[in-house]
Amino acid sequence: MEGCLNDFPNELEPSFSCLQDSMSAGPASGILILILGIPLIGVVKRYLRRLLDKTEFDEGLENFLFRIVNVVLWAVVVLTAADEFGINVTGLVVGLGFVGLAVAFAAQDTVENVIAGIFIIIDRPFREGERILLPKSLGGNYAKWGDVSYIGLRTTRVRSTDGVLLTIPNKILTKDAVANFSHSSDMELRVRIRLGLTATWANVTKAEEIVQDIADNHQDIVSKPKPPEVVLRGFGDQEIVMEIRYYVDHAKKMRPSKSFFVTEILRRFEEDGVTLAFPVRVNMNSDVNLEDLGF
Repeated sequence: MEGCLNDFPNELEPSFSCLQDSMSAGPASGILILILGIPLIGVVKRYLRRLLDKTEFDEGLENFLFRIVNVVLWAVVVLTAADEFGINVTGLVVGLGFVGLAVAFAAQDTVENVIAGIFIIIDRPFREGERILLPKSLGGNYAKWGDVSYIGLRTTRVRSTDGVLLTIPNKILTKDAVANFSHSSDMELRVRIRLGLTATWANVTKAEEIVQDIADNHQDIVSKPKPPEVVLRGFGDQEIVMEIRYYVDHAKKMRPSKSFFVTEILRRFEEDGVTLAFPVRVNMNSDVNLEDLGF
């Protein structure tokens, strides 16, 4: 092709047509694509971030989409520039595909975690800041519950109620059912307390009155979806089984309210002479009056 660049660098005609020839030359076009494309990536990312902030997408899903778009933009700019430099882009893409396939086989565990992370981000069984039940393999060592602090493609970070920050591979969180105690659509959670009462009419009815009074005057107990209730589940071996059921409006109130309930039950039962049933072991070789034990 004839042009002003044929005799470059010995001769160069300073004209607009020569500038066009220069810009259409492979290396110059490649450099121009990089010079314009890299700042353009930043501009697109800023507008994309503003657009995502206006949507109601989950934050984890927004971050995932942002990363995918970022990778695609860089791939387009770099491959387009490489094509202008005369690099065989098709061969490069095929080669990268084989390399990616080999890496996928070599890092199968990582790929499984990434796929599980994508499902977590899309399905949203839990979100950042919500309290979940830890997997059984972890819960025995670091408490049973934890608050989600970060959801990534490969791992999810959860701070247990003992204060331990756990980095959990995503595939562990998708193997079993996920128990979410802070689901934003319906925050109320039911708490159950069971106890055994000495099987007499006066004892059981007095216990019901005390327990109901405690439930009606506790600030963390809510009346929706159901008010607190006291249920007699039936006869045990040596007792009447009572179950106290009530709702709280946040997972972090479950344990404190239960602790308060147990403390108040012990205090009020002792003050009013209500007795809890407990197994009795009698050594028949000792001098024991069975009538003192209720026999």
